[in-house]
Amino acid sequence: MSGGLKSERLILHGRPRFALDGADEVRLNEDLIRLEVRADEETPACLEAVFKNWGQSRAGSGPNYLYFDNEILELGRSLRVLAGDADNEAALFSGQITAIEGIYPESRAPEVRVCAEDRLQWLRMTQRSRLFEDAGDQEIAQRLADDAGMRADSEAEGPRHVELLQVNQSELDLLRERARAVDGRIAEEEGVLQFRPRREEATEPVLLTRQNELLNVAVCADLAHQCSEVRVHGWSVADKAAIHESAGVDTVRGEADNNGRLGAEILDEIQAGLSEELHLEAPASAEEALKLAETRIKRRARRFVIARGVTAGTPGLSVGDRVDLVDLGDLFAGIYYLTAVRHTFDMRDGLRTWFTGERNDLGGRS
Repeated sequence: MSGGLKSERLILHGRPRFALDGADEVRLNEDLIRLEVRADEETPACLEAVFKNWGQSRAGSGPNYLYFDNEILELGRSLRVLAGDADNEAALFSGQITAIEGIYPESRAPEVRVCAEDRLQWLRMTQRSRLFEDAGDQEIAQRLADDAGMRADSEAEGPRHVELLQVNQSELDLLRERARAVDGRIAEEEGVLQFRPRREEATEPVLLTRQNELLNVAVCADLAHQCSEVRVHGWSVADKAAIHESAGVDTVRGEADNNGRLGAEILDEIQAGLSEELHLEAPASAEEALKLAETRIKRRARRFVIARGVTAGTPGLSVGDRVDLVDLGDLFAGIYYLTAVRHTFDMRDGLRTWFTGERNDLGGRS
């Protein structure tokens, strides 16, 4: 899902628009009852849409089902959903129809539910056992993309692996595993597999305030997942020596967008010396062990402050964007990185955007 344009004109109260195989489909726009699009950092983006399915037949033969003739809704067709004004349009979803369900309620006309996923679904449905030799994570991602008939945009850097086993594991699970190991994230955009650093060159954050589009938000700072240090242990066959690498607070400080207090720092003041020891990851080199330690403590630190909010329809928001939440007081106001975004539409509320954001520091501002 693309982040789209970022401006102050992201608020939307109109209906989403549909395109099938690249052509606009006005009938779906008119018959839409409700819609939900979900995306997060690791799973295929997915869509669920419900349409009115009873009315005057388009062939002129009287009342009939509207979408059971395979002329419009058909398994496998490419589906794209857009929202926003003409000069600020954003794609909420792009993928393929994977399920069609007939709904026959007791007290209203028949409906049809359509489910769709982006192309990462095919990686989820392919399961293998194989060995990658002398390969980096970028090369592994490229090979998985090639096998799925996709192009790859792979820039997440990691160590080279002498041997890396994929054992009875889906291609998507392997990609998730490698992305977590090198602090990367995966996504699909227009047929291209994105295997990129989780925090690329920072984009300008989208300003959200309770004075306009931000309807409600809840923010929680929680020390439950924090630690002072992560230590990774292994064995180097080549050197015939033990591997011991670690990462601490200094590794995390560079990601503190708000110049506040890190969760690990606060934890140390309460209870010093709380560390995580990793013995099962089996790194084959010091480089691999250090990367694992750095990634693990970053992932823990980012879960220190979590914000969950709803806007009055912000179609340009997508996973990987940053938002600047204001009017929340000195403790919680600041910049958050989005890890999950959900767009919904129904006949009562119109378009709504639900988001989950995270940050590793509390208080402070740039």
